[in-house]
Amino acid sequence: MRNNWNILLIICCMLALSACSSNDDILLPNEGDVGQAAVTLLVTPNGLGDNGYIDSAAEALFAFAFQTATTIHLLMPEDEGEAEMLYNEWLTNNADQDSAVLIVGSEVYGDFVERTPVELTGKGTRILLYESTITEQPDGVSSIFINRYGAAYLSGAMSGMLNAFIIAAAPGYNTLEDAINGFKDGYAAHHDDGKTVELTYLAEGEQGFAIPDSAYHLLTRRMEDFFFYNEMVFPLLGGSGIGSLRCMNDDDVNLGLIIGMDVDQSAVSPRVPFSMVINIGEALRRYLDDWLEGKPWPKHQTLGLGEGGTDVILSPTFYQTKKLMLESYSNPNTFIERYNAYKDEAIRKEVEYYDN
Repeated sequence: MRNNWNILLIICCMLALSACSSNDDILLPNEGDVGQAAVTLLVTPNGLGDNGYIDSAAEALFAFAFQTATTIHLLMPEDEGEAEMLYNEWLTNNADQDSAVLIVGSEVYGDFVERTPVELTGKGTRILLYESTITEQPDGVSSIFINRYGAAYLSGAMSGMLNAFIIAAAPGYNTLEDAINGFKDGYAAHHDDGKTVELTYLAEGEQGFAIPDSAYHLLTRRMEDFFFYNEMVFPLLGGSGIGSLRCMNDDDVNLGLIIGMDVDQSAVSPRVPFSMVINIGEALRRYLDDWLEGKPWPKHQTLGLGEGGTDVILSPTFYQTKKLMLESYSNPNTFIERYNAYKDEAIRKEVEYYDN
């Protein structure tokens, strides 16, 4: 089980979602204080509550709010168009306010952030865009990019005893394409003879991150082609990922595995041997602590496997539950040995990939 902060986050978010429309705010803990420092998080559609990347960011934000008595606004658009509208509204309402921060929580929103002129005159008022590789942001905007190539390379190398199936939300997103390339490269370097990897996209655009039922049905149809399903699934799906996990859980005769994504998802499915984690919550907390202390933010920062921005975490219970297993991964040391053997290589390959 995740820790108590995650439970508190989900309770708070679900209560708020039941009472608010998509463009309302959640205000914690001192609603209405004039001049109070405030942080706003603009999330992706269907992102909250998937025990994934957005939850990790929101968890860090809620913890910061309760520990520092900072007011939190949570903006939940239904699509990218509404997200851009909410972004522009925030600029109108906060550009001349003191101590206001907007965190734009998705690569999907990078285009409208990068093309929108920003003039922030309030003292301490800032914007943070994460998952952008663009180092020259508008004035007042900082960006952070989490390198996924190294952790994905390590995940691919650790999966080489099985055929692999990559499901990605949509083509053309830097974070997804880097992870796809990393997984393929790690798999190619360390797969067993005769094993192969296949890639498919769930959709053509941003909707691919918010259609868990489609992910469920896509994987279900694939599993029906096997007498006993026996692939390693690498799901790069954002909020749609919960559909692929549910599908793996619903198949009673399943020899396949699925990699947890963004956070430790071992509690979500017994078919998760390890998770590729993105430590965005830790990074956001460092930014917010520096902001509260009046320290400047770097214009752009990149974090990867070598800097602790990503990692692979093994499930502590995978070999303790009674489940069907293939001989190729039945040894309890299978994944830890591959992790130890290939992590340093994955860090080197990540440096080489981004240098090129």
